[in-house]
Amino acid sequence: MITVSFWNILWTVVNLLVLFIAFKIFFFKPIQNIIAKRQEEADEAFKAAKVKEDEAEAKSLQCDEKIAQVEQEKKQILSEARKSADEQYQNIVAEARANASEIKTAAATEANREKEQIIASAKKEIANIIVDATTKVVGGQTGAEVDSNLFDEFIGKAGE
Repeated sequence: MITVSFWNILWTVVNLLVLFIAFKIFFFKPIQNIIAKRQEEADEAFKAAKVKEDEAEAKSLQCDEKIAQVEQEKKQILSEARKSADEQYQNIVAEARANASEIKTAAATEANREKEQIIASAKKEIANIIVDATTKVVGGQTGAEVDSNLFDEFIGKAGE
């Protein structure tokens, strides 16, 4: 049978206290030290990761700024290129218009000159025809005065 005695309980309590102190010194303390070291390592890794994240964010902001700057430069270059192209276009169009105007003026002048030559040639031919016709009609009377009078009469009738 089991008897409960004061000494038995006391030695059990002392044994438990000794075991508790031994466990605390030899078991819990090393485990807590290991846990503390691991916690410190985890904290250091977290701090390093936070630093790396901050650096990455700063670099990302720098890249975004550079991209915005490049976009602005691109817009400026395109704007300048468009202005230059428009100026060249306007110059080419103005030059083409000036050339067209010169060509048109030259063609009109040439047409007028040819018209005057044709009219002068026609007048000479008509005068010769009239002289020949009047020579045949008058029969032998020739002279500048007769030719001039007949010519003026013919022109007068032709104009009517």
